[in-house]
Amino acid sequence: MVSNEKSFPRGGIANLQANADSSTSNLIFGATQRKIKKAPKPKDKQVDVEHSDQLQAFSAETLTYDTLQEHMLVMGVVKATDATSLQIALPGRMTARVLVADISDAYGRVAQSYMDGESSEYHDLTALFSVGQIVYGRAIKTSKSENNRKSLLLTLKPGEVNSSLHHANIKKGFIFVGAIEEIQEHGCVIETGIEGLQAFVPITDAAQKHHIGQLIFLKVKSIQHNAAKSTCQCVNLEQDKLKIKSQNETNLDYILPGSIVKFKVAKHLKNGLEGNIMNEAFRGYVNEHHLAEALQSPQDYELNEEYLARVLYVMPLTKLVYLTFNLDITVTTQQPELDGEELLKKGSIVEKARVLRHGTGGIVMLLNHKHKGLISYGSIKSNCKGNYDQDVVLAKYSSKSKHKVRVLGYDVIESLYYCTDDPNVVNEKMYTLEDIQAGDIVSARIVKPELKIGGYSVKIGKVNGIIEQLHLVPNTRYEVGQRLRCRVLDISLDRKICYLSNRSEYLSKGIKLLSSLESAQPGHIFTGTVIKCEATYVLVKFCGGIKGVLHKQRLNELMETTFFVGQTTKFRIAGRNNEQVLLTLPEDKFQLGEIIPIEVTNTLDAGLEIKITYAIDDQDASMTGDEDNTEEFVGLLPLRLLSDYVDLQEAQKRIHPVGNHTEAACIMQNIFSLRDVPYFSENLTKDWQTVQVGDVLRAHVKHADEQVLELLLPVRNYNKLVKLHVKMLCLRTVRDKPIMLAPDQLLYVKVISKESETKTLTVSAKLTDVWSGQLSETAKLLETYLEEVAQIRKSLKRMEAPIAKFKMGEKVNVVFKGIDSATNNWVYNVENAKTISAMMISSLAGTATAPQLGSKQEAVILWIDYANDLLLISNKKVDIEHISSSKALPQNFIAKSGMKAKVLLKLDSIMVCSLKKGTSNPLILCPIRLHPNDMENSASACVRQGDFCNVAFIHDKLPIAVPETVWKLWKGVKRIAVEAEEAPVKPKKMKIENNVTGKPSQQKVTNGKKTESESKPLVNGNQKRGQLFFEDKKPSKANTYKSSPSNEKATKVRLPGISSFWDTDLNALNNKRQGETSSDEDDDNATGVAEASSSKKKRLSAKEKAKAEVKEEQRLREIEERNADPNQRPETIDQFERLVLAEPNSSKSWIQYMSFLLSNTEIDKARDIARRAIKTIAFRETKELRNIWMALINLELSYNSSNFDDVLKEALSHTDPLETYLNLVEVLKSHNLRERLVNTLNVILRKFRTDMQVWRVAADAYFWLGMADRVQPTLQRALSVLPKNQHINCIVAFAKLYAQNNDNAMAQTLLDDIVTSYPKRIDIWVLYVDMLIKCELIESARNLLERAVLQKLQPDKMLVIYKKFLDFEMKHGTEANAARVKQLAEQYVQSQNKSFK
Repeated sequence: MVSNEKSFPRGGIANLQANADSSTSNLIFGATQRKIKKAPKPKDKQVDVEHSDQLQAFSAETLTYDTLQEHMLVMGVVKATDATSLQIALPGRMTARVLVADISDAYGRVAQSYMDGESSEYHDLTALFSVGQIVYGRAIKTSKSENNRKSLLLTLKPGEVNSSLHHANIKKGFIFVGAIEEIQEHGCVIETGIEGLQAFVPITDAAQKHHIGQLIFLKVKSIQHNAAKSTCQCVNLEQDKLKIKSQNETNLDYILPGSIVKFKVAKHLKNGLEGNIMNEAFRGYVNEHHLAEALQSPQDYELNEEYLARVLYVMPLTKLVYLTFNLDITVTTQQPELDGEELLKKGSIVEKARVLRHGTGGIVMLLNHKHKGLISYGSIKSNCKGNYDQDVVLAKYSSKSKHKVRVLGYDVIESLYYCTDDPNVVNEKMYTLEDIQAGDIVSARIVKPELKIGGYSVKIGKVNGIIEQLHLVPNTRYEVGQRLRCRVLDISLDRKICYLSNRSEYLSKGIKLLSSLESAQPGHIFTGTVIKCEATYVLVKFCGGIKGVLHKQRLNELMETTFFVGQTTKFRIAGRNNEQVLLTLPEDKFQLGEIIPIEVTNTLDAGLEIKITYAIDDQDASMTGDEDNTEEFVGLLPLRLLSDYVDLQEAQKRIHPVGNHTEAACIMQNIFSLRDVPYFSENLTKDWQTVQVGDVLRAHVKHADEQVLELLLPVRNYNKLVKLHVKMLCLRTVRDKPIMLAPDQLLYVKVISKESETKTLTVSAKLTDVWSGQLSETAKLLETYLEEVAQIRKSLKRMEAPIAKFKMGEKVNVVFKGIDSATNNWVYNVENAKTISAMMISSLAGTATAPQLGSKQEAVILWIDYANDLLLISNKKVDIEHISSSKALPQNFIAKSGMKAKVLLKLDSIMVCSLKKGTSNPLILCPIRLHPNDMENSASACVRQGDFCNVAFIHDKLPIAVPETVWKLWKGVKRIAVEAEEAPVKPKKMKIENNVTGKPSQQKVTNGKKTESESKPLVNGNQKRGQLFFEDKKPSKANTYKSSPSNEKATKVRLPGISSFWDTDLNALNNKRQGETSSDEDDDNATGVAEASSSKKKRLSAKEKAKAEVKEEQRLREIEERNADPNQRPETIDQFERLVLAEPNSSKSWIQYMSFLLSNTEIDKARDIARRAIKTIAFRETKELRNIWMALINLELSYNSSNFDDVLKEALSHTDPLETYLNLVEVLKSHNLRERLVNTLNVILRKFRTDMQVWRVAADAYFWLGMADRVQPTLQRALSVLPKNQHINCIVAFAKLYAQNNDNAMAQTLLDDIVTSYPKRIDIWVLYVDMLIKCELIESARNLLERAVLQKLQPDKMLVIYKKFLDFEMKHGTEANAARVKQLAEQYVQSQNKSFK
């Protein structure tokens, strides 16, 4: 046949082309073959063609992808069906796909109505088509896919298949395919697709047999023709009744594929038969693979005999008909009745396959003495490298030789198995899915990443596999070609793929996997993965695609929210309802409060993944077959449970890398805590029987909202969450700002009632209920915090982290880097420590002028952020001189109060202060909270960052203090409470008696007890120890002044007797008696005295009033001048409000406002200000809006990472996505979020790969991440997608990055290639020289300039080079070198002058 239909010409050279193609068909391999027989003369062929009525082919070739014409009609057989597509086998061992939209117009309408919810007549394709059904349609070639395989689509629509037919040419007996358009009572209306033809099929009970849109074979029974249209009545035919009588049709276009005709053999060809059909009206061909029996040969058919044959296709231009004698085409070969041997399956090995002959397309073989096989020439050729002689390669396939082959598949039309003898394929143990079972441990090779599912495509032998993101070990770097040890979880025969996991939970010893429903027996425990979490249930996936449901009603309140998607753990089978598996949780391996040795196996954003190895029972070991009698349990250490303090959690995660061994306390099921280990070590874990009213328990928050808290109590066998109203935490009844607590936050509670009947505990978390009020406890709390900081530093020192060599109060040299635009903080680099950054907050900088970039300064370390390798410093001279690195408290400061200090830093847990007076004092540390339950931050609410305040020391050894106002408040309250309990009535009587006897020196102390006069002053405290507590003596004077009248009155008071009855002062006695009976009246009296004293102060003279008015006027004038000064930094909310009203479109003002609120821990208000700024700033100010969005993203990352994704999506929809992503990269780097940064880089490289700056930013980020090996592949990817005019700039940018990261060799390699290939780029020469000079490679720079001056460039460009050379020698060379450069320049000028002449 003609192998190229599109270029087949008219005229007498048809046979020439056929012969030419047949001659090239022997070139199967690279070596050329010599012809033994000469080709016939072209002239004879031309004469034969001129006298022939129809074009003639010289061989019965099969159909190939190249000879298949676009929209060509071809017969096919349905191989497989699913709901939305069909797999169709075509001649030539090709496969096409039919989509649901290519069935018929009627089926498309029904499917659309079904999607709209309007029709119930829809049936999927499995109901309309059966496997083995014959169809015909028009082929559509599709473009090559990523794996370089060609694919075909087939349309079966009658409107397209029968588009070339006309109703006027339709005759009785015509056979075609139509679709059922409408089902009526007595028949069906047919969608014919033939122009002007209407058809009806009378079928009894049609609704039960057929469906709308279904394709059926039809035969015209009667027809009525009109000029415009024709109407016909048809009958439904089965596919084996499609015979056409020879005299019925003379037009080949109306003999459709699938029809059965009589074929008269006219000639035996080397690869088939040539004959005639329709009374020798048309020439037809039958290939040797299309005979009635698979093992027959063309010689088995006699000449001039007629055989029934089915039309496969008709070549469009040559009109040559190709047929098959196999009328009963089935999907599998016919099974002999007497032979009980099973059919061959894909992947089967045939040990002794015998060669029958060399046939069409390959070597024909006999498999198992009864099946026909074929090894294609292409398969043989793929095993040869280079040029090989065909005869040499095919010599081993001599007749009757035997070979070991593997079955690749079965072709339903040619009724043969196609095979291969490639040793790599034959010896492969895992070739098909049948070779793998769910639960097997295999070695998989990564093929490519799958971005849609976040996982990877892998190969297990020849089998395709998928590792989804849920089943990947997180935070691990994977490369294409990398081999992974995995376990097979599921096998999908429909998708021809298997699902795997390389998580340690599935690879651990003694694991039990559920791979069949029969194994799902109640009580058995299996490992599964959570794939969905809903409000009422959790969906768990096991091996083999089995899914189970865990209803949350089976769980207690504590466990309802412990599940998350991707969690892999053990589940117990509770029951099975048909195919639905019901689950519950196994018994806890560890009890609440049990301290267990753990090993960190993975670092997550949510915390640490841990592994516990413990011994198992002998019975369990015998069941699992594990000889070492150990089992591994996987758990989670949430980030919040790493430390009691939020600012130390990331640092704790840092000092517990993968492989670290430590101890953790069990909280519930698979949740463990690091912070609670000391508590459970020192205290017995309570249970329901031992917990008593009045116990103070260490609880943590499980759920929190604005009104109600749900707390988890450390009480065994108490499976309830305790609810608590938020207002019960507050000391004040009214608050402007609501209290928001985070999950897992620490909270102490006091048991106030215990109901045995309902088994319910009622608790209180109010500060006064759980805290004794002693500031020594607060000091102990802060001491614990400092001990944890010291332990972190010690661990980092063992890990040789550079940040561990610094300590607070130490002097350090820093280099100014710039000012952070978002916070106005001054950013520095620490000298001789490249990985350590330093920062001075804006409140310390004040209005000072920023130093020059790169300038060195001396600073003192105020605090160390071990999580982010950051030093918080001050460069103020007064701080450098006054602050020492000592941690001990000077003896003269013990128990002192009234010391004036400045608040330098206000962090999450502490305030860092420095004393105003004195030299070489340690940094003073003040707690933010008096107690973990101090939700109002009472210890620091009265001061702000940068304020001056008086402090009182509350620790004997460490510089720990509180503001004096706080000390007075709690110190006074405690002393009153203690004295109220200890002061008896007897000492008071003794005091009065002593006063009567005239001994005033004993008024203060009597019998070792404190007198009433001591208990009155609340501020000054003990009179005897007053000098130790106070630096300022004014409060003592005031106290003395107030107490003197009372002392005078006390001397007059006497016990009333008979002799002195009338002399007794009744008013004094009444006042005394009232003071003893009612403390409330004392408070009222004190208030009255204060009001009286204040009223006296208000009565001023006229001169004093005038002075007061002048002072008030001066104060108001200063406020007005400060508000009018544009350089004045706002310090209050009112000032910031005026600032943003004056500059509504300035993002700098809004961000300063946000920074101010964040410094006061007003996070919600800062978020509201950001939203308000977005609404206020004009939409044309895109840069300002982007700054606000980035500030909001930065805020969410710092304080609420759960909202980050939502805020990012919103920012991308309102700003330029590219700029937003580029800014996001810097934000993520500042927060050290490495995993999120890698994911972001993958996104921007996929979305914005045509933008050059994206590749530069990605490479810079890879260097920052320590992934320098990814930079070179990134450059190659960039050059493959960027336009050629950007290649040089891209390479230069990467070279700069290599140089900045001390990889000078790679930078020189890149720039060398550019200056060699593009010597006219003077800017590259200059940049190259500057880079070498910066890297102190002076000789390399000189050699480069020597190369540059040898270039033959234009004079203006050479002038730049010589000038650069001369400047270089003047700075880095000698005078002789400079003179030599001048001489070279003179010689160049002289040579140029000569050339001009």
